[in-house]
Amino acid sequence: MPVCPNCKRVYEAELSRRPKDDRRLIQDIFPEALPYQREQLQTGICSDKCWDEYLRPEQDTEPVYDEKGKWVSGGWRIEG
Repeated sequence: MPVCPNCKRVYEAELSRRPKDDRRLIQDIFPEALPYQREQLQTGICSDKCWDEYLRPEQDTEPVYDEKGKWVSGGWRIEG
């Protein structure tokens, strides 16, 4: 199981690992996945909350996250 480089939490990634020796783009392997799910496999960062903390962007408003750390509103992200 992966360990988040930001919070050091051991978590279960929402997607399975990419098939061995599969050189296609992650978007082609998991076309239905959400961007944050693919990002978990690429970076090991567990949630939007940890992603924001890891990058530490300046924010006009305080971001709001759900119980799993998925971004809901506020901060530097664009709603849409």
